[in-house]
Amino acid sequence: MTADVNQDLQIPMHPLPPSSTVLIVAEDSLADVGLLALVERFGYRAALIDVGGAEPLKQTGSVVIVRSERRLAQLRRVAALASARVIGIGVPVGHLGGVELPDSGYSAGSLRQVLRRIVAPGATGSDRVHLSPREREVVVTYTLGSTVRETSQRYFISESTVRSHFRRVMNRYGEAGRPVNNKTQLLIQLIADGWVERDRLVSAV
Repeated sequence: MTADVNQDLQIPMHPLPPSSTVLIVAEDSLADVGLLALVERFGYRAALIDVGGAEPLKQTGSVVIVRSERRLAQLRRVAALASARVIGIGVPVGHLGGVELPDSGYSAGSLRQVLRRIVAPGATGSDRVHLSPREREVVVTYTLGSTVRETSQRYFISESTVRSHFRRVMNRYGEAGRPVNNKTQLLIQLIADGWVERDRLVSAV
């Protein structure tokens, strides 16, 4: 089974497929769930795996994402994943022929591009959803934590206009086959499509 997903994210749980395209090495933190949701929103089958457990690993995949030196060392001892392509987030994997990405929210767009490049054709998700410059500034401000009132005051628009932008962008993602139900899910998609600049993410933390 997949890891339990926080109810607030409104992401339904479902049984793991017998074979997953993208495997995410679990670090036993909430970030595991966020990364799993992000990869699945990209349109890939994904699963969390425990490479440090006593039980033999039953999952297989073409790509494995690892985020710590300790888990990377454990991963290298798993024979079943010897042929999988490794993506290291904040971990050097170049010596293994893998792809290295920095550990930051800004890397979400890069992760999507890497997965699109190395995962088998037919397993990829939808293309980037288009936002107008105005939609982008209003919706990004709102999803990064501002209230409807704060957002409307910042851009000198009505609160109903903020809500309209938000609903319109959510509908656009739904039409693209990437439905979102709340601000958190929409923010994940905006990051994945590269609509949120690095400095906005850093300042929002």
